Amino acid sequence: MSSETTTQTPKRYARIAPLYKAMIWTSFIMNAVLLVVLGVVIGILVMNQRQVAQLADSLPAFAANNLAELQDVVNHLETATIVYTVPLSTRLPIELDVPINRATIMTERNVVILTEPVSLQAPAQITFPGGGGNLNASVAIVLPAGLELPVDLNMNVKLVTSIPVELNVPVNIPLVETELGPQFTRLSAIVDRLVAPVAPLLPMPETPPDSSKPQ
Repeated sequence: MSSETTTQTPKRYARIAPLYKAMIWTSFIMNAVLLVVLGVVIGILVMNQRQVAQLADSLPAFAANNLAELQDVVNHLETATIVYTVPLSTRLPIELDVPINRATIMTERNVVILTEPVSLQAPAQITFPGGGGNLNASVAIVLPAGLELPVDLNMNVKLVTSIPVELNVPVNIPLVETELGPQFTRLSAIVDRLVAPVAPLLPMPETPPDSSKPQ
């Protein structure tokens, strides 16, 4: 009887790369954390069943009130106006021709009165009597202050000046007439598209609430 020598082959295990090991451990830890969080959430819900039920009952009314108020706000924005008083402080330039005539500067006797002496020099032609001949000369005279002279004035005086202006200018601008008007129209259309599908499922109030007023 021959004896056979049997050699047992040792078992070999596949080696896993360190990167794969890290990914496996990370997945395991994340699953464990999610299970713990899920358990905590379930526990909180079980302990606060009454509050959760009340929240579930009030959620439709809460959503309906907010959607109704949102629609109301957008509708009011489309018809809103900017009302403001702008204080104006500036100088207004003036350029005009002022007519001056006898009626505006004459006294009651249609004369003007000299306020200071006026020197006059004019050429004069002197004729001697009895055929004595002619003499061309120059005459210089001084008109004294206070002398009344009849004068006929009719002229235009150009006036260039400025006057101060202090006033309050009321401003009333409809928003629909500004660059914001088309954007408010788009916003209203978007809100209507969002609300229309869910409005029949919610208890929409007849009068939209107003959060700006104290409850």
